[in-house]
Amino acid sequence: MNVFAYGTLMWPEVLEAVTGLQLAGEPHTLMGYKRLRVKGEIYPVIVPSAGDSVDGVLYQDVDVSALGRLDVFEGEAYNRIIESISGTDAWVYVLSDRWRHIADSKCWFPEQLTQDQLAGFMK
Repeated sequence: MNVFAYGTLMWPEVLEAVTGLQLAGEPHTLMGYKRLRVKGEIYPVIVPSAGDSVDGVLYQDVDVSALGRLDVFEGEAYNRIIESISGTDAWVYVLSDRWRHIADSKCWFPEQLTQDQLAGFMK
């Protein structure tokens, strides 16, 4: 199975800590979504947004048990759905409408995440 990561899971060390897998992802873009900050957090969410796109990492060969660990990591605020990314189907975690209140109106960019924030997140 393929998984598209657009936030902290873009860093292979975070993916490995969550899933136990050492995977090399490839850069890809997901069309029709916008990446937003989560209020008071260092990680983002994505929401549908026609005309927008989100750059991220596509991981391939994610097994069922690792997908289950990702479900737990992402929690109840997300829906895991299949989207086509560059002609390849991938699981994507999209913010549930019910949890839309946690999203800020400001966009989140990976380069804004500092090494200190990432280290703190890993703990």
